[in-house]
Amino acid sequence: MLPSFSPLKCALTLAAACLPAWVAAATLYKWVDANGVTHYSDSPVAGAVEVQIQGAQGYKAAPKAGYQRVKPNSPPSAPSAYTALSVVSPEEGAVFLNNGGEIDCAAAVSPPLAPGHALWFVLDGSRVAASGSSAHLSHVPRGTHTLAAVVTDGAGADVIASAAVTFYVRQPSAVTPPVGPALQKPPVRR
Repeated sequence: MLPSFSPLKCALTLAAACLPAWVAAATLYKWVDANGVTHYSDSPVAGAVEVQIQGAQGYKAAPKAGYQRVKPNSPPSAPSAYTALSVVSPEEGAVFLNNGGEIDCAAAVSPPLAPGHALWFVLDGSRVAASGSSAHLSHVPRGTHTLAAVVTDGAGADVIASAAVTFYVRQPSAVTPPVGPALQKPPVRR
């Protein structure tokens, strides 16, 4: 028997999915009426069963060895002689599929770096030293990431920082295995 469609049930389910985690860990009551329709409410009704809604699952990767943790929006040490600094690769919203977390990044700084100044990339709050105006990031875990560029002076103080770009790393998992025509099984030879 197929469950009946209930607009109220659909609306409540959607509302519960959109709630922040601190609200989502709330108590709801569920009951089935005489017609077999399931109902949900935030207040108890005769014959209702209490249902606990769990908060959303999240994941935050630990910083990698060799990365330096930085404070977000650290103030510059002095007025900057630089007119522009931006991350040019990866682009905003870029998606990397099945690449093992290998990301090449590049920044544009104008005018060029002054002697004694260094360019850093800031991946999810951790600094990664650049080689010139680029760097190679290894083993970036799947998920959503932010990347910004920072120029530091000889004392290590921030001189200028770029706006952050957001990019995504997607990898296959047991929950969402890879699919598509490229993954079809080869023909059986006899």
